[in-house]
Amino acid sequence: MRVVLLEDVKGSGTKGTVLDVKDGYARNYLLRKGLARVVTAAVERELADAQNRAQAREERERSRQQAIHEGLNGQVVEIAANVGEQGRLFGAVTHADVAQAIAKLGFSVDKKRVEMEPIKHVGQHQARLHLYPGMDTEIIVRVVAQ
Repeated sequence: MRVVLLEDVKGSGTKGTVLDVKDGYARNYLLRKGLARVVTAAVERELADAQNRAQAREERERSRQQAIHEGLNGQVVEIAANVGEQGRLFGAVTHADVAQAIAKLGFSVDKKRVEMEPIKHVGQHQARLHLYPGMDTEIIVRVVAQ
């Protein structure tokens, strides 16, 4: 019997996988527990439509991240911070601060995508943005005294 898994099933497959399984296993376990659905022509169309929507969504996200990559690559982001003796900051410049500074440039980047050490001194520092798998952008974070 051909079924499509509605959830991950240990030993059988992951959600969305179409499997050929024995009738008893399908009827007595997968279907009864709501873990799978019998594959019909309508279900196959539904799966194909869902896959097409997912691919389109993925392509839109990739093109959006590509635009951010091209706009930010090598950019200098300036952040003003309170400074104490010898150029040492009160606190630190964090991922969230960098994401906010990038937002002022007109690009939306999640703070979780910023990779850098916390900045505790005035000056220029490198930061890497992981925008998309295989698409990283280097920016320069310039910290100035407020």
